[in-house]
Amino acid sequence: MVMLQSNKRIDEISFMNSRRFILDAHKLQYHPEAVASFLGGKDVIPIYAEISPVAFCNHRCIFCNFNYLGHNGKFVRGRMISLVEELAEAGVKSVVFAGSGEPTIHPDTILAIERAKMVGLDVAMSTNGLLLHDDAIEIMVKSLTWIRFSFSGGSPGNYAKIHNTKESDYHLVLNNIKKLKTIKDKTHSKLTIGTQFMLLPENKDYVISQAVVMKECGVDYFVVKHFYESETNEYRPDVSFLTPEFMASVKAKADELSDTKFSFIVRDKAKLDRKRRYTQCYGLPFIVYFKESGEVYTCFFHQHDKNTSLGSIISQSFMDLWKSEGKKRSINYINEKFDKNRCQANCRHHQINNYLWDLKHNQPEHINFI
Repeated sequence: MVMLQSNKRIDEISFMNSRRFILDAHKLQYHPEAVASFLGGKDVIPIYAEISPVAFCNHRCIFCNFNYLGHNGKFVRGRMISLVEELAEAGVKSVVFAGSGEPTIHPDTILAIERAKMVGLDVAMSTNGLLLHDDAIEIMVKSLTWIRFSFSGGSPGNYAKIHNTKESDYHLVLNNIKKLKTIKDKTHSKLTIGTQFMLLPENKDYVISQAVVMKECGVDYFVVKHFYESETNEYRPDVSFLTPEFMASVKAKADELSDTKFSFIVRDKAKLDRKRRYTQCYGLPFIVYFKESGEVYTCFFHQHDKNTSLGSIISQSFMDLWKSEGKKRSINYINEKFDKNRCQANCRHHQINNYLWDLKHNQPEHINFI
């Protein structure tokens, strides 16, 4: 049974959780050596890498921003495993298996996760959780730093509607989450188990009840994410329900349900503002994205433009590609050709760009008087 708490305790937990999981900001300040290299004009090795094992998916979520890409293609067999070795050797810190499809469809994904952990990378995965067999769950518990389940339905019927799948998938995924939690506890793993709920008019009445379900499953956090419109997405929901009163009620319930073992996080809608105070995307070299085709990008949003590709990782090593003219050409093209005010609303580089832009261009007077 979910227990509610005193207002003072709620405030303490809310503050603690705001520092535990930072989802609306950045963490580049915890990598001062990389920042110093950037400010000194030196080449920067990415801190974070994302690999898209496949483009196709066993769900067709109504809100998916990748439907326009056609859901075709997968990584060449064996290349993800050698790639994570190259990333570790280069000095990359973390790798996430996610991308434009369901990563567990690829037969190499679990092997690559295991290998990435063995060579010293922090490893994570985003998944719909449908295809997790017992052996995979064992490896995930041992190898992943965090796993995030995309779960945006509040009942079997609602889940089937949002994810465009069978109603039975609702309970199947919940059972997989429970299995993961059981093995985590049994092995004393530090794995963080999270779930993400895309807030839509179709599921708005289920957000609180589904948070309770996930808390009872034993997840570490339940995050509510706002949908953002994109030129590449045909889905156009009526978001008139997102009144200040509605969001305040959700936030109040989130604070009540959160405790030292469970965080109910409501993402900040204000972060979806597309206005930018910078003209250059300084964050590009800190993040690298490997598409299932083997093409490599530093920008997720503009991957439909071939000029933003650094080149292919299939026939060359990561460091050869990273030192290539293709990387310089791609970054220069993005910074010269695109209006940053038209970039993705929740761009992963955005908060990094704000931070680096201020360091380079908006320093206050008398900075040595700390």
